[in-house]
Amino acid sequence: MDLRPLEPLVSSPGAYVFVFVLGTLWGSFANVCIYRWPPTEEHPKGRSVVKPGSHCSACKTPIRWYDNVPLLSYLWLRGRCRSCRTSFSPRYLLVEALSGALFACAWWIAVDVRAPYEAIEPRLVRFAIYALFCFVMVVVTFIDLDTMLILDKLVLPMIPVFYAASLVLPGREWWDGLLGAGIGFGVPWLIGEVFYRLRGREGLGMGDAKFLALVGALLGWRGVVVSLFGGAVLGSVITIAILLVRGTPKPGAAEGEEAAPSSLRTVELPFGPYLAAAATFYLFAEPWVIIRFRLLGG
Repeated sequence: MDLRPLEPLVSSPGAYVFVFVLGTLWGSFANVCIYRWPPTEEHPKGRSVVKPGSHCSACKTPIRWYDNVPLLSYLWLRGRCRSCRTSFSPRYLLVEALSGALFACAWWIAVDVRAPYEAIEPRLVRFAIYALFCFVMVVVTFIDLDTMLILDKLVLPMIPVFYAASLVLPGREWWDGLLGAGIGFGVPWLIGEVFYRLRGREGLGMGDAKFLALVGALLGWRGVVVSLFGGAVLGSVITIAILLVRGTPKPGAAEGEEAAPSSLRTVELPFGPYLAAAATFYLFAEPWVIIRFRLLGG
Protein backbone atom coordinates (compact mmCIF):
# COMPACT_ATOMS: atom_id res chain seq x y z
CA MET A 1 0.00 0.00 0.00
CA ASP A 2 1.45 3.32 -1.09
CA LEU A 3 1.21 5.84 1.73
CA ARG A 4 3.11 8.65 0.01
CA PRO A 5 -0.08 10.67 -0.67
CA LEU A 6 -0.38 11.07 3.10
CA GLU A 7 2.98 12.86 3.31
CA PRO A 8 1.51 16.41 3.25
CA LEU A 9 -0.60 15.55 6.30
CA VAL A 10 2.36 14.52 8.46
CA SER A 11 3.16 17.97 9.82
CA SER A 12 -0.39 19.35 9.69
CA PRO A 13 -2.19 20.44 12.87
CA GLY A 14 -4.79 17.76 12.18
CA ALA A 15 -2.18 15.02 12.47
CA TYR A 16 -1.05 16.27 15.86
CA VAL A 17 -4.62 16.57 17.09
CA PHE A 18 -5.27 12.99 15.96
CA VAL A 19 -2.22 11.50 17.70
CA PHE A 20 -2.88 13.53 20.85
CA VAL A 21 -6.44 12.18 21.02
CA LEU A 22 -5.08 8.69 20.31
CA GLY A 23 -2.67 9.16 23.19
CA THR A 24 -5.43 10.19 25.57
CA LEU A 25 -7.36 7.03 24.66
CA TRP A 26 -4.32 4.92 25.49
CA GLY A 27 -3.90 7.04 28.62
CA SER A 28 -7.42 6.08 29.65
CA PHE A 29 -6.43 2.42 29.27
CA ALA A 30 -3.21 3.14 31.19
CA ASN A 31 -5.33 4.38 34.10
CA VAL A 32 -7.14 1.03 34.14
CA CYS A 33 -3.83 -0.86 34.15
CA ILE A 34 -2.40 1.34 36.90
CA TYR A 35 -5.47 0.82 39.07
CA ARG A 36 -6.06 -2.89 38.50
CA TRP A 37 -2.71 -4.58 37.88
CA PRO A 38 -0.98 -4.09 41.27
CA PRO A 39 -1.56 -6.87 43.83
CA THR A 40 -3.83 -6.26 46.80
CA GLU A 41 -4.92 -8.34 49.78
CA GLU A 42 -8.17 -9.18 48.02
CA HIS A 43 -6.49 -9.77 44.65
CA PRO A 44 -2.90 -10.98 45.23
CA LYS A 45 -2.32 -11.34 41.48
CA GLY A 46 -4.03 -8.12 40.53
CA ARG A 47 -7.23 -7.84 38.52
CA SER A 48 -8.25 -8.14 34.92
CA VAL A 49 -8.22 -4.98 32.84
CA VAL A 50 -11.12 -6.34 30.78
CA LYS A 51 -13.72 -7.48 33.32
CA PRO A 52 -15.61 -5.92 34.92
CA GLY A 53 -16.09 -2.81 32.83
CA SER A 54 -15.23 0.64 34.11
CA HIS A 55 -17.23 1.50 37.20
CA CYS A 56 -17.17 3.83 40.20
CA SER A 57 -15.09 2.28 42.98
CA ALA A 58 -17.43 3.78 45.60
CA CYS A 59 -20.96 3.00 44.39
CA LYS A 60 -20.00 0.32 41.78
CA THR A 61 -22.18 2.02 39.15
CA PRO A 62 -20.93 1.26 35.61
CA ILE A 63 -19.50 4.32 33.92
CA ARG A 64 -21.43 5.21 30.78
CA TRP A 65 -19.48 5.61 27.56
CA TYR A 66 -20.15 9.33 27.40
CA ASP A 67 -18.77 9.69 30.92
CA ASN A 68 -15.59 7.88 29.90
CA VAL A 69 -14.33 10.24 27.20
CA PRO A 70 -10.68 11.08 28.00
CA LEU A 71 -10.12 14.56 29.49
CA LEU A 72 -13.53 15.93 28.51
CA SER A 73 -15.65 13.75 30.79
CA TYR A 74 -13.46 14.47 33.80
CA LEU A 75 -13.67 18.21 33.19
CA TRP A 76 -17.41 18.13 32.44
CA LEU A 77 -18.21 16.19 35.63
CA ARG A 78 -15.63 18.15 37.63
CA GLY A 79 -13.89 14.92 38.59
CA ARG A 80 -16.93 13.34 40.25
CA CYS A 81 -19.06 10.25 39.73
CA ARG A 82 -22.36 11.16 38.07
CA SER A 83 -24.28 8.80 40.37
CA CYS A 84 -22.82 9.22 43.86
CA ARG A 85 -20.72 12.39 43.38
CA THR A 86 -17.62 10.71 44.79
CA SER A 87 -14.47 12.57 43.76
CA PHE A 88 -12.05 10.89 41.36
CA SER A 89 -8.32 11.51 41.65
CA PRO A 90 -7.03 14.27 39.36
CA ARG A 91 -4.30 11.82 38.42
CA TYR A 92 -6.72 10.25 35.93
CA LEU A 93 -6.68 13.55 34.09
CA LEU A 94 -2.89 13.83 34.42
CA VAL A 95 -2.23 10.35 32.99
CA GLU A 96 -4.48 10.97 30.00
CA ALA A 97 -2.98 14.39 29.26
CA LEU A 98 0.58 13.12 29.73
CA SER A 99 -0.04 10.17 27.40
CA GLY A 100 -1.49 12.47 24.76
CA ALA A 101 1.51 14.80 25.01
CA LEU A 102 3.98 11.91 24.76
CA PHE A 103 2.22 10.51 21.69
CA ALA A 104 2.40 13.95 20.06
CA CYS A 105 6.13 14.17 20.86
CA ALA A 106 6.64 10.66 19.49
CA TRP A 107 4.89 11.69 16.26
CA TRP A 108 7.07 14.76 15.91
CA ILE A 109 10.31 12.86 16.52
CA ALA A 110 9.49 9.66 14.64
CA VAL A 111 7.44 10.94 11.70
CA ASP A 112 7.71 14.68 11.20
CA VAL A 113 11.39 15.35 11.91
CA ARG A 114 12.55 12.33 9.89
CA ALA A 115 10.53 13.24 6.79
CA PRO A 116 13.59 14.31 4.74
CA TYR A 117 15.48 11.08 5.49
CA GLU A 118 13.00 8.18 5.54
CA ALA A 119 9.94 7.04 3.66
CA ILE A 120 6.64 7.43 5.45
CA GLU A 121 6.09 3.68 6.04
CA PRO A 122 9.13 3.10 8.30
CA ARG A 123 8.40 6.37 10.09
CA LEU A 124 4.90 5.21 10.95
CA VAL A 125 6.32 1.93 12.25
CA ARG A 126 8.81 3.91 14.32
CA PHE A 127 5.96 6.00 15.74
CA ALA A 128 4.03 2.87 16.74
CA ILE A 129 7.09 1.54 18.59
CA TYR A 130 7.78 4.87 20.28
CA ALA A 131 4.12 5.24 21.30
CA LEU A 132 4.07 1.75 22.84
CA PHE A 133 7.28 2.51 24.73
CA CYS A 134 5.78 5.74 26.10
CA PHE A 135 2.64 3.86 27.18
CA VAL A 136 4.73 1.33 29.10
CA MET A 137 6.76 4.12 30.73
CA VAL A 138 3.60 5.82 31.96
CA VAL A 139 2.16 2.62 33.43
CA VAL A 140 5.45 1.67 35.11
CA THR A 141 5.85 5.16 36.56
CA PHE A 142 2.49 5.46 38.25
CA ILE A 143 2.34 1.87 39.51
CA ASP A 144 5.79 2.33 41.05
CA LEU A 145 4.71 5.62 42.63
CA ASP A 146 1.72 3.87 44.21
CA THR A 147 3.25 0.57 45.27
CA MET A 148 7.06 0.81 44.87
CA LEU A 149 6.70 -2.23 42.60
CA ILE A 150 7.69 -2.78 38.98
CA LEU A 151 5.41 -5.61 37.92
CA ASP A 152 6.78 -8.69 36.17
CA LYS A 153 3.46 -9.12 34.33
CA LEU A 154 4.18 -5.91 32.43
CA VAL A 155 7.96 -5.80 32.15
CA LEU A 156 8.90 -9.40 31.34
CA PRO A 157 6.59 -9.87 28.31
CA MET A 158 7.68 -6.50 26.91
CA ILE A 159 11.39 -7.42 26.85
CA PRO A 160 11.05 -9.78 23.84
CA VAL A 161 8.46 -7.46 22.28
CA PHE A 162 10.83 -4.49 22.35
CA TYR A 163 13.78 -6.61 21.24
CA ALA A 164 11.76 -7.70 18.19
CA ALA A 165 10.78 -4.06 17.63
CA SER A 166 14.46 -3.03 17.73
CA LEU A 167 15.14 -5.32 14.75
CA VAL A 168 12.62 -3.34 12.71
CA LEU A 169 14.25 0.04 13.37
CA PRO A 170 16.86 1.12 10.80
CA GLY A 171 20.45 1.14 12.01
CA ARG A 172 19.98 -1.50 14.72
CA GLU A 173 22.13 -4.63 14.75
CA TRP A 174 20.65 -7.91 15.99
CA TRP A 175 23.03 -7.94 18.94
CA ASP A 176 22.26 -4.37 20.10
CA GLY A 177 19.10 -5.33 21.95
CA LEU A 178 20.63 -8.49 23.43
CA LEU A 179 23.65 -6.59 24.72
CA GLY A 180 21.44 -3.79 26.00
CA ALA A 181 19.13 -6.18 27.84
CA GLY A 182 22.10 -8.03 29.35
CA ILE A 183 23.78 -4.85 30.56
CA GLY A 184 20.44 -3.40 31.65
CA PHE A 185 19.82 -6.35 33.93
CA GLY A 186 23.40 -7.07 34.97
CA VAL A 187 24.60 -3.64 36.06
CA PRO A 188 21.70 -2.87 38.46
CA TRP A 189 21.91 -6.42 39.81
CA LEU A 190 25.62 -5.94 40.52
CA ILE A 191 25.06 -2.52 42.10
CA GLY A 192 22.30 -3.96 44.26
CA GLU A 193 24.47 -6.87 45.39
CA VAL A 194 27.40 -4.62 46.30
CA PHE A 195 25.13 -2.19 48.14
CA TYR A 196 23.49 -5.02 50.07
CA ARG A 197 26.86 -6.49 51.08
CA LEU A 198 28.15 -3.12 52.24
CA ARG A 199 25.01 -1.66 53.84
CA GLY A 200 22.95 -4.73 54.73
CA ARG A 201 19.82 -3.47 52.95
CA GLU A 202 18.48 -3.39 49.44
CA GLY A 203 19.65 -0.64 47.11
CA LEU A 204 18.40 -1.26 43.58
CA GLY A 205 15.65 -3.86 43.43
CA MET A 206 15.29 -6.61 40.86
CA GLY A 207 12.33 -4.73 39.43
CA ASP A 208 14.68 -1.92 38.41
CA ALA A 209 17.03 -4.47 36.80
CA LYS A 210 14.21 -6.05 34.79
CA PHE A 211 12.96 -2.62 33.78
CA LEU A 212 16.40 -1.60 32.50
CA ALA A 213 16.59 -4.89 30.61
CA LEU A 214 13.40 -3.78 28.83
CA VAL A 215 14.96 -0.40 28.06
CA GLY A 216 18.12 -2.03 26.76
CA ALA A 217 16.18 -4.46 24.58
CA LEU A 218 14.90 -1.53 22.52
CA LEU A 219 17.46 1.23 23.03
CA GLY A 220 20.70 -0.76 23.42
CA TRP A 221 23.45 -0.28 25.97
CA ARG A 222 23.59 3.48 25.44
CA GLY A 223 19.95 3.73 26.42
CA VAL A 224 20.72 1.81 29.61
CA VAL A 225 23.64 4.09 30.47
CA VAL A 226 21.62 7.27 29.89
CA SER A 227 18.61 5.89 31.78
CA LEU A 228 20.65 4.75 34.78
CA PHE A 229 22.82 7.86 35.01
CA GLY A 230 20.02 10.29 34.14
CA GLY A 231 17.61 8.57 36.52
CA ALA A 232 20.14 8.74 39.35
CA VAL A 233 20.78 12.44 38.78
CA LEU A 234 17.10 13.28 38.43
CA GLY A 235 16.18 11.20 41.47
CA SER A 236 18.88 12.80 43.61
CA VAL A 237 17.87 16.34 42.65
CA ILE A 238 14.17 15.74 43.28
CA THR A 239 14.77 13.84 46.52
CA ILE A 240 17.03 16.57 47.90
CA ALA A 241 14.46 19.20 46.93
CA ILE A 242 11.71 17.25 48.72
CA LEU A 243 13.84 16.88 51.85
CA LEU A 244 14.71 20.56 51.89
CA VAL A 245 11.13 21.72 51.41
CA ARG A 246 9.20 19.20 53.47
CA GLY A 247 11.66 17.35 55.65
CA THR A 248 10.96 13.89 57.04
CA PRO A 249 9.97 12.86 60.56
CA LYS A 250 12.77 12.24 63.00
CA PRO A 251 13.40 8.55 63.66
CA GLY A 252 11.22 7.58 66.63
CA ALA A 253 9.37 10.91 66.65
CA ALA A 254 5.86 10.93 68.07
CA GLU A 255 2.90 11.71 65.88
CA GLY A 256 2.53 15.43 65.38
CA GLU A 257 6.13 16.19 66.31
CA GLU A 258 7.81 18.66 64.01
CA ALA A 259 9.51 17.11 61.01
CA ALA A 260 13.20 17.54 60.50
CA PRO A 261 15.28 17.11 57.38
CA SER A 262 16.68 13.64 56.94
CA SER A 263 19.46 12.23 54.81
CA LEU A 264 19.26 10.46 51.49
CA ARG A 265 20.43 7.30 53.25
CA THR A 266 17.21 7.01 55.28
CA VAL A 267 14.72 7.83 52.53
CA GLU A 268 13.21 5.16 50.31
CA LEU A 269 11.62 6.38 47.09
CA PRO A 270 10.66 4.50 43.92
CA PHE A 271 13.43 4.65 41.32
CA GLY A 272 11.29 3.51 38.40
CA PRO A 273 9.76 6.92 37.60
CA TYR A 274 13.20 8.51 37.29
CA LEU A 275 14.47 5.67 35.10
CA ALA A 276 11.36 5.96 32.94
CA ALA A 277 11.80 9.73 32.54
CA ALA A 278 15.45 9.33 31.54
CA ALA A 279 14.62 6.45 29.15
CA THR A 280 11.91 8.54 27.48
CA PHE A 281 14.36 11.41 27.11
CA TYR A 282 16.83 9.07 25.40
CA LEU A 283 14.10 7.69 23.14
CA PHE A 284 13.42 11.19 21.81
CA ALA A 285 17.02 12.50 21.90
CA GLU A 286 18.81 9.35 20.74
CA PRO A 287 20.51 10.80 17.60
CA TRP A 288 21.87 13.77 19.57
CA VAL A 289 23.05 11.53 22.43
CA ILE A 290 24.76 9.06 20.06
CA ILE A 291 26.70 11.93 18.48
CA ARG A 292 27.92 12.94 21.96
CA PHE A 293 28.90 9.33 22.71
CA ARG A 294 30.94 9.20 19.51
CA LEU A 295 32.63 12.52 20.24
CA LEU A 296 33.61 11.26 23.68
CA GLY A 297 34.57 7.74 22.67
CA GLY A 298 35.87 8.16 19.16
